[in-house]
Amino acid sequence: MSKEIESQKKYGVRRFLNKILHVIAKSSLLSGYARARIHKLRGVNFHNVSTVFIGEDVLIDSIYPSNIFIGDRCIITTGTKIITHFIDTEKLSDHPDYHFRFYVGKVIIENDVFIGMNCVIAKPVTIGKGAVIGANVVITKDVEPGAVMVGASAVNIKRVG
Repeated sequence: MSKEIESQKKYGVRRFLNKILHVIAKSSLLSGYARARIHKLRGVNFHNVSTVFIGEDVLIDSIYPSNIFIGDRCIITTGTKIITHFIDTEKLSDHPDYHFRFYVGKVIIENDVFIGMNCVIAKPVTIGKGAVIGANVVITKDVEPGAVMVGASAVNIKRVG
């Protein structure tokens, strides 16, 4: 068996196990502290996993969970989505089968951060120490330490292509 096929099989098994752990972690049957520990098994990086609370139905990137770093005493509430991959609207793909170009970045959540319900955190961002993110907020840029972020206003900023 070639090394490439062997590598693909290992990746497939790892991705399958990651998906199973993710489904378990989203469960309402577990405590928020147990969910954090399961995400640690998936590859999410925690400074101290025993101080982090993760609510029900939180989606943490299933492709690159190792690109997420969560500090001490963070609370991530129900329905939040943390994604480390995104599309680039500046440069479209040269590949004939793919219109958009995808990139991967890191999401860093520093100590003492509170993230409200149904937030989306995408792109490479750092959420500074002590920040509070209100419910339904979309974060695509760095958040300064101690900032309180609220509101969800969508605006058309440009056209693709």
